[in-house]
Amino acid sequence: MFIGQPNSRTQERIRSMIENPRRRAFWAARSRRRAAVAVFVALTLAAALFLALPLVVGASLSFAGIAGFVGLLLVSAVLSTHINIAARWVVGYHGLDEFQRAEMDRATRLGHHMTAALATLLVAVTAGFATAAPGTDMGAELPLAVLAPLVVVTTMAHAAFPACYLAWTRPDELPDDED
Repeated sequence: MFIGQPNSRTQERIRSMIENPRRRAFWAARSRRRAAVAVFVALTLAAALFLALPLVVGASLSFAGIAGFVGLLLVSAVLSTHINIAARWVVGYHGLDEFQRAEMDRATRLGHHMTAALATLLVAVTAGFATAAPGTDMGAELPLAVLAPLVVVTTMAHAAFPACYLAWTRPDELPDDED
């Protein structure tokens, strides 16, 4: 058995979680999935701002700031998990047809392009600070206030973009009795 390859019991648990009729009905509407994606993006950006704000205003990172950052990031991660289920983007799930697998391949490719673009931006901003900093009295606060949130956003985009893309673009699901 390969590491990461689910056994039949795990596969059945995944299938029952994803194909639960109540959960499928809840996530059937595109508008509900889009709202979840919008909330996820807002939470991720808010977490990144929680990390950057004390650095911008010159305050030190307090326990409340760190707790707010971690709390928002955890809620964002939980919502990302629900978006994964809504988009059927769960590792080891094999209950997809050929069209859905092609959609997922496209979403994966777009996710890698998004990550590459954000990583390139991260490198460019870092290089910009590295070339500008020696001639100025710029402290470490401004580069950290820009780079730390950019790292958070890049990481969350890499982890969640494919499922968010699928949740955003897939049409409303039809109930089983209308197929």
